[in-house]
Amino acid sequence: MNLFDIIFNNSASKRNKTRIQRKVPAQKTENVNGIFIIYKKHPFSKSIRITPKINGEVLVTLPKNVPYSCAKDFVLKNIGWIKENIKSKKPVPLDIIDERRRLAHKILPKRLDELAQKFGFKYRKLFIKNQKTVWGSCSYMNNINLNLNLVALDNEFIDYVILHELTHTVHKNHQKAFYNLLTKNMPDALEIQKRLKKIKISGLV
Repeated sequence: MNLFDIIFNNSASKRNKTRIQRKVPAQKTENVNGIFIIYKKHPFSKSIRITPKINGEVLVTLPKNVPYSCAKDFVLKNIGWIKENIKSKKPVPLDIIDERRRLAHKILPKRLDELAQKFGFKYRKLFIKNQKTVWGSCSYMNNINLNLNLVALDNEFIDYVILHELTHTVHKNHQKAFYNLLTKNMPDALEIQKRLKKIKISGLV
């Protein structure tokens, strides 16, 4: 147990003498290479975990019995990855999101209908959302979700995502039959997929 833990536990004991209070996880902060790091101990953590935040801070969760010095060493070993991921989480200005939303509602429903009719797909409803990690999805009820940020990409990426989700109205997984149908309708789908994976939604400013 380090000095911080001793201070934390002594303070908690004094408070508990007067009232019952829920335990607060031990926490420590410091600046590492210009990055504000928050170390937080949690009783259910099994390993050290680094989570970059959009505001530029980094949360480091660690098991209760792991010293803060070990967590800092882990941070220093991964400082390059941390800096890169903080940079990629830069928030998109609201005015840009508003403009993309307007364009998305104008462009995506029309293109979805065009491709569905062209290749004989049927879907129930379309929902356009500002999603952070996925470009699109298809529910088991064949409702399709499309990311409004698609309108910031070239048309080939828009068509790929739409056809990908339309294909899921027939095949709900990514097994061979799914890709056979997808590439039948879009022969260069796999090549476009590789390039799309390199584009981060949060980086589209």
